[in-house]
Amino acid sequence: MTSEQNGGAPEKMLADMVKDADEYYGRLKGQHANQTRVHVAVVGSVVWFAVFAALGLGVYFTVPKEMVVEYLLGAFLGAIVTGAAAGLVMYAVRRRRGFRFAELGALLDKMKGDKASSEDGLRLMDLMHQAALTMRKQRLDAAFEYGVAAFILVSVVGLNAGFGALAGVATYLYFRFEALREFEKEDQRYEASKRDIVFSL
Repeated sequence: MTSEQNGGAPEKMLADMVKDADEYYGRLKGQHANQTRVHVAVVGSVVWFAVFAALGLGVYFTVPKEMVVEYLLGAFLGAIVTGAAAGLVMYAVRRRRGFRFAELGALLDKMKGDKASSEDGLRLMDLMHQAALTMRKQRLDAAFEYGVAAFILVSVVGLNAGFGALAGVATYLYFRFEALREFEKEDQRYEASKRDIVFSL
């Protein structure tokens, strides 16, 4: 093998890594957008459920029986407005925080525009690993949120809190398992890629 070929192997490895990292960064941005929608929906649903439950109980025990339906409808509509307002506030908060992985995007832009070094490759791998750790935590949090949403949906539609709790727990466990499995795959990939970069130095 010639020295030119020896020099080209690390460059090709870095180019492949940048390509993979760029695809991963795109997935992170997509997941961020999806998580924003999920957080808005969950917060709105939880606030709606809590407000409607509180107002509904108050109406049931304080309003004359012949007026219960009208007051329950008012409580339902009031809870929807409150839940929608809470969802909008959550959306504004998420937008204000911005995207957490801007540093990864900046390094990718640099490596795509200039000649990437092995040190840049190591930094890229570390940033990707940090992003994977952050996403694992976010996906575990999202698993809980999915469980809460499933509990509310099944409880309201099925009018059975027991089935709602069962659906919520099952949903939480499923998404938690998927989050941990995906992180384990990313962690193994990170270790293998970092080892290859270190050997190429």
